[in-house]
Amino acid sequence: MNIEDLEAISAMQSSWISAEQLAQLSNDAEQAFISPLPAFHVIRISGPDQKKYLQGQTTCDINTLTENNFLRGAHCDAKGKMWATFHLWQAGDDLLYAGFRDEIQASLVQLKKFGVFSKVSFHDTQDQLAVLGVSGPQADSLLATLGWTVPERGQLVAVPGGQLMALAPQHYLLVLDIAAAKQLITAQPGLLAAPTRFLAQHIQHGLPYLEQALIGEYVPQNLNLQAIDAISFSKGCYIGQEMVARMKYLGKNKRATYILKAQSAETPAAGSDIEVQLEQNWRRSGVVVNAVNIHGELFVLAVLPNDTASDAHLRLASAPDTLFRLEALPYSLN
Repeated sequence: MNIEDLEAISAMQSSWISAEQLAQLSNDAEQAFISPLPAFHVIRISGPDQKKYLQGQTTCDINTLTENNFLRGAHCDAKGKMWATFHLWQAGDDLLYAGFRDEIQASLVQLKKFGVFSKVSFHDTQDQLAVLGVSGPQADSLLATLGWTVPERGQLVAVPGGQLMALAPQHYLLVLDIAAAKQLITAQPGLLAAPTRFLAQHIQHGLPYLEQALIGEYVPQNLNLQAIDAISFSKGCYIGQEMVARMKYLGKNKRATYILKAQSAETPAAGSDIEVQLEQNWRRSGVVVNAVNIHGELFVLAVLPNDTASDAHLRLASAPDTLFRLEALPYSLN
């Protein structure tokens, strides 16, 4: 995804930051920064059956949710193929459910379809909440400078106007009410960076999200969700649980997500083919999940066979001169 895409999304769907404001943000941040993320949406889930209902719909164990943590998870169809990845947390009497706009919209259709049989309701928050990212070297120090408590990984803390979640080392998701978000970006212009800067960090932490082309294509383990605590194998039944469990216990999973980098002017769309060299020939090996290009450095998450060698020769099928190098994942897939 490039900055033009994000600006268009902002112009169409965000009420708190304009395309002009986004266009002024730089990709050149070398230290900690704050990025507006207008392409990420939050759904508010209410009603007395909210937790019971989501427990039967998602891969994470809703019963482990507290006021001080958040959960990663996936929402799957009956075959275990994902409509969405998400982050979920408690906000007063409600739950907040956040992710990339494509996946959240797809998930919401299904949640509403089955939710008619439960005391649960779903509310769009685009005119209420803003999503931002805080990341980069010494992001912890930036948070301390703002006077905020620095949460441990997997934990959530309250900040003025919202919540701050620790996704990975020096990498945070920040959800604020719109007034607080506008105040922050007005008060701290020197800390702001383009959304692509945060998304490049997201890729380097091995954290995927689903764009439209890949919704319904993969089971959670294909995107390494078991490695980032987004699947509970002890919670009991949920939609798609049989297939997800089979992937774990019967060794059926043959694909995983890898971090790739290249020097290239390309920014491939989700679903673009990646090829591997076998002797003198090239053949299709995998697909792009997420991609960001910053000044000619291309960062990609890609689904590939899980036995892909670290020295494999990989290229972008649509631009054969784009040759990838495989980067180490920041977590174990075992």
